[in-house]
Amino acid sequence: MDRFDAMRAFVQVVESGSYTKAARQLSVHKATVSQQIQQLEDKLGSRLLTRTTRSVRPTEEGLAYYQHAWAILQQVDEMESQLRKGSSAPAGHLRVDVPVAMGRLVFAPAIGGFLERYPKITIELGCTDRAVDLVQAGVDCALRGGPMPDLRLSARRVGNLRFVLCAAPRYIERCGLPETPDDLVRHHQIGYLLASTGKLRPVTLTRQGRQAEFDVPARFVTTDSAAMVSAGLDGLGIIVLAQFVASHYLTSGALVRVLPGWECPSLALHLVTPTTRKRAARVQVFMDWAHALLIRQLGPQLESG
Repeated sequence: MDRFDAMRAFVQVVESGSYTKAARQLSVHKATVSQQIQQLEDKLGSRLLTRTTRSVRPTEEGLAYYQHAWAILQQVDEMESQLRKGSSAPAGHLRVDVPVAMGRLVFAPAIGGFLERYPKITIELGCTDRAVDLVQAGVDCALRGGPMPDLRLSARRVGNLRFVLCAAPRYIERCGLPETPDDLVRHHQIGYLLASTGKLRPVTLTRQGRQAEFDVPARFVTTDSAAMVSAGLDGLGIIVLAQFVASHYLTSGALVRVLPGWECPSLALHLVTPTTRKRAARVQVFMDWAHALLIRQLGPQLESG
């Protein structure tokens, strides 16, 4: 077994969520990838992946191994790239746009590692929940949720972002806990205005293939996800939050799951760049880094899709 080839196969399976996709991206047979993963697990004496009929996900040990393997492969690729190109390295200014919660909780705490790895790159990180026109605004790379109908953008899928319905204990003490989805019409939500439509996002729930929308009244409406979290923690209403945002508050008890037997629909997450420009080296290395960062940091809150 070639250790580096096996590590690369494993990293590709984790990032794509599929043996078939990983094999296609590595230009090898699916059976080769499966054999490499099996040999790697035998060598380590630990199960690295959990396989279901819909997806492949890393185990807790697999996620830890992925983080180290990804870092090792990045160093090897960078060294080989620099040897091929002499002393040249990705350089220049990057304009990046991400949603507020992603910028605050995921990108900002980790961006120092990227800048240390690429000392010739500078970054301008824009954080907004509104969709920015990348071409007009001169943005090099953005993180977007939802379908990608804009033909001017080239998208790299990250996965599906999970959401949860929750509320603060003080709201529950005052208004009670809904027992069925139909009870929601007698409650209040923290309303979130969708940037794409300017309309209030409905509360949508799914269970066993059944999906229903509920027009939950909202006394407070905002376009800012951070303001929505603050209002929810203050007990102003029920809120729909990305699971990676809600997880800390759910663990601490600051928020409580509402209707835990039902699920909120997930949202497709993409890294996008304008197709009207040739993708510079600094943009490519940032996309690779950001893709791995999102999978590494969001972990179980992100479906492979």
